[in-house]
Amino acid sequence: MRIELYQHYTGSAAEQVVGTCEVSDAPVAQARRLFDERVRKVAFTEPVPLADGSSRHVLDLLRELAAWGVHVDWRASGSPVGWPQFSHLPPPTSADGSVDLGAWRAGFFPGKCVFREGPGFIQIRDRRRGALDCYTVDEPALMSAIRELSGGAEPRSCEPDAVEQFLEHGLLVRAGQLQWWAPARVRRWPVPAMVA
Repeated sequence: MRIELYQHYTGSAAEQVVGTCEVSDAPVAQARRLFDERVRKVAFTEPVPLADGSSRHVLDLLRELAAWGVHVDWRASGSPVGWPQFSHLPPPTSADGSVDLGAWRAGFFPGKCVFREGPGFIQIRDRRRGALDCYTVDEPALMSAIRELSGGAEPRSCEPDAVEQFLEHGLLVRAGQLQWWAPARVRRWPVPAMVA
């Protein structure tokens, strides 16, 4: 999928396309590179199918760009009934099917589903269901699987027991043919560690 790159946020008088590129097979590294190159807005030129396994890298890039604070302009298609599992992503400008865009827009806030790595643990905070679900992971096999999945690995290449646990808790989203790691890597913790 092709994306358009901007160096200014939406609404800026200087907003103009400064380049285009394809979504990479390494979307985590691509998001960082785009941020380092001062890209501040990315527009996806085609609708993103939410229940298609081929959209995993596109969703990874959406998640990572949002974590870097880059504005994303995108459209959702093939909306699954379970669209709230994607509600931590910035709301799309349009969607078809069962997606309630009004509810998505009203309920969105940055940091809704994030993880951070500390010394010997990974903490995940997920508010997509309304209440805070907080997980502290310190088992090496689970930590390794989180690192792999958040880096863009295919779930089938990861430890099967870890994948099952993440699916059970909704951290690994299953929608149609898609299995996708949901939590975004938080760059700066916005509140003290002991505050919910």
